[in-house]
Amino acid sequence: MSTPERLLSQTLAPPAVAVPVPWTHSARRTAVGVRAWLVTAFLFFLPVVAYWPATFHEYGLRDDYSNLRESHEELGKVVQFCASHARPIYGWLLQATYGQTTSVHNLQWMRLLASLLLGALSLVMYRGLRALGWSSSSSLCVAVLVSLVPASQVIAAWAVGWPYAATALLAIAAFFTVEGALSVRRAAGTPRFVGQWALGIALMVVSALIYQPSALFYVVPMAAALIARRERTLSATVRWAVMHIATVFASLGLAYCTMTVFYSAGVFVKSGRIAFEHHWFGKIAWFLSEALPNALSVFVLNDNNHRDHALYLGCAAVVGLILAAGAYLEWRRHGRERGIVWTAGLVGLPVLAFVVSLVASEHYATYRTVLAMTAVLVCFLVASLRTLTERWSPANVRLIAMLVFAGTFVMARHHAYALIAVPQGNEWALIVEGAKHVRLMPTAKPRIFAIASSPADLSTATIYHDEFGSLSSNSEWVPKEMFKRAMHDLHPEIANINARYEFSEGYKLPAGQHYDLIIDMRRLRQFYSDN
Repeated sequence: MSTPERLLSQTLAPPAVAVPVPWTHSARRTAVGVRAWLVTAFLFFLPVVAYWPATFHEYGLRDDYSNLRESHEELGKVVQFCASHARPIYGWLLQATYGQTTSVHNLQWMRLLASLLLGALSLVMYRGLRALGWSSSSSLCVAVLVSLVPASQVIAAWAVGWPYAATALLAIAAFFTVEGALSVRRAAGTPRFVGQWALGIALMVVSALIYQPSALFYVVPMAAALIARRERTLSATVRWAVMHIATVFASLGLAYCTMTVFYSAGVFVKSGRIAFEHHWFGKIAWFLSEALPNALSVFVLNDNNHRDHALYLGCAAVVGLILAAGAYLEWRRHGRERGIVWTAGLVGLPVLAFVVSLVASEHYATYRTVLAMTAVLVCFLVASLRTLTERWSPANVRLIAMLVFAGTFVMARHHAYALIAVPQGNEWALIVEGAKHVRLMPTAKPRIFAIASSPADLSTATIYHDEFGSLSSNSEWVPKEMFKRAMHDLHPEIANINARYEFSEGYKLPAGQHYDLIIDMRRLRQFYSDN
């Protein structure tokens, strides 16, 4: 049979051969590498830029003044005090850093260290979420938000706060160590699994002996993994969660037993503040009315005076509705089992991330204690928003994300500077101004009296506990420590300068007494600003 003429008349083109173009692949790799470096630099230095004004403003906090003196004059006292609250490694870290700090001005380097550690935490969060299966954009959102939440603002603005960020980094390392052990359990055998799991436990114990609330940052990548691993069955998820929860409680229990041994041996003296909660109905009510809204409101600050309380509660309610909508869509689109896993994680993991403060008898919902719970809710919030906006135009999503990030950046920068650095700096400035007028004489001691401030002398309209807008000088011991530090900073060449003057303090000037210098801390009200 002859071949049809029309087929023979067609031109037979040679098959296309894919020829690799080396410079194309090289350019692509270069672009990916540049992008990776840009993301790394952005995440690492974002907290430094955000908190720069607060970092380099001259001020101290109430504990800074005593820590500075004790780290140089009473070695071991800072460690003993922190160990009495079951945080001996925290005390050692403070002793080491304050021991290298010679003035209030130099506290800026400790605050810079805190910002750098927050940048490292942000970067590790991004890399960790990517490893767990999150998209680059969602991982970036979580990493940025975590570095700008109010808890991070406090950590960056307090010289004593840098170990909190270091604790969170150790907790993340512990999670991925345990996660690696679980993933290689069958392939690597029992010895390697036990060794790697024990290493994770050790990292968690160390972090718990620094600062227990931040040690629960372990739960944050746990929440991220639960969100990302949709392919895992319900029973497998339960087994996986039980292993990680057991790790958390085993670590906290081991840290508690370690401190109990130290207390029993008389190495450290146990503080009365270490006590377990017995009134659970009141504790649950407190958690639902204060601690949880602080985490849910994300960036809108709580206020003891209930200013903008409607905005605070409204923001918490909106975030709660978004989280509920995300759980509903997860249930609807991925089935009942997946909905159960998501809902259980959304309800249970924030509680787990706050379990230390729940178990403890104190009812004090400061922002520094809700860092882990806030970060867990941020993970669920970003995942929920991703689901709710997946049909939106990518350009619109990017625009909204940029606006949100710009707003959170401005708020974080403002809160740290205007509500922590400036009011504390005003107090320090008044003390330094008074110290400059002291005339040291070889034969007589000048008498100084400081009139302590009161809550009515606040220089900010917003105040929340001992963090945002608070005063340091409205106490019986802080003005004295502040004045000691001011005199030392002004006269570093004079040894034992505290013996060259007499200092007294109180809430009013004693009748019939003469003083060479009166420092009136009530003048703080002159600096009042509605922030």
